[in-house]
Amino acid sequence: MNIKAKVILIILVIAVISALGVYLSFKKFYFTPAKNVEEPTEETKLPAENFPVKDSKEIPVSPSKEVKSPTPQIFSGFKLYKNAEFGFEIQYPVSWNVTEEINENVRGEMVKEFYFKKPNSDLRFAILPRDGLSYGVGAKGTSTPAYIGGSSGVQTQYILKDGRRLWLIFPQYGLYNWLQDLGRLDIMTSAEDVAGDTQIFEKMLSSFKLYK
Repeated sequence: MNIKAKVILIILVIAVISALGVYLSFKKFYFTPAKNVEEPTEETKLPAENFPVKDSKEIPVSPSKEVKSPTPQIFSGFKLYKNAEFGFEIQYPVSWNVTEEINENVRGEMVKEFYFKKPNSDLRFAILPRDGLSYGVGAKGTSTPAYIGGSSGVQTQYILKDGRRLWLIFPQYGLYNWLQDLGRLDIMTSAEDVAGDTQIFEKMLSSFKLYK
């Protein structure tokens, strides 16, 4: 073998050895798993219930329902009357008549008034959202603070000559179509059964509510 052939052979051997070394380094760097990654211990493993179950079915969520205000408790033998226009409600005996009337008040205004009357009797409970402040009762009344459907007001009671009781109750705050110090509750007992009528009116007053 001449010198030229020997040189070529040596160069080939060196090239093969170099290529092999590069291949081994590349394989070691990219294919050897990292040793510094810690295997999860028993303490760090998530419990089985935290993993999703493949066969589980989605639980349907019922749509939220609108929360309604509780229905007021109705007294035995009473009915509920509600008026959205003037923002009030009241309970009254089922045998009574209810009327909504347009009448002229002391200022000459045509206004809507509400009457709850016992048939064949002068017994009445009137709700007068816009009314005059004057009232010729011919008797001296006793005035005390009062709460009308949760709002403050003034209550004046009279004893009439024929023995009937008259209550005038004035709210002090205007609500909806009630003007300040102009609306009133006008309550009149009969002369025959003042005590029994008073019990009815106290129930009606306790059920009376104003909406702000």
